Amino acid sequence: MIDEFCAAVIADGSQAIRVPDASAARSAVTELLAGDSLCFWDGDPLVASIDPASLGTVAPPSEAGAGITGADWCIAATGTLVLTYGAGRSRQTGLLPDLHIAVVAATCIVATLPEAIANVYAGDPPGAMTLVTGASATSDIEKIRVTGVHGPRRVAVVVVG
Repeated sequence: MIDEFCAAVIADGSQAIRVPDASAARSAVTELLAGDSLCFWDGDPLVASIDPASLGTVAPPSEAGAGITGADWCIAATGTLVLTYGAGRSRQTGLLPDLHIAVVAATCIVATLPEAIANVYAGDPPGAMTLVTGASATSDIEKIRVTGVHGPRRVAVVVVG
């Protein structure tokens, strides 16, 4: 299922990198950042394990070049990230920077959307949830596709495990 998820992420035009552990995830994120300023979730244990504050200049989401989040669940069939928000998990982190980097555990990958949603609502319902499938994109009446208008232009997913 992990390979299916990574293939779906790539098919949608995003980047998927599979690594064995947090140390390798840190290296992958460092390479993705390429010197960009960053913001990150500090309410996610997997994100915290890569010590993102030491990877470069930390900036507010509105000024950062990259935002690092985790994900509650990932949907293999579509390459979709399911993000919920709360303390230390700002919605702006994955929406405002040009690059959204999601660091996710392989164990959070499920087959389908109904399975992911059932898992999200198995406990206390979140105050907000976003489903992210690739970079932000929109089209006008002439069907001209534009990326990055309502969110990041690029998405990269680092799968740990």
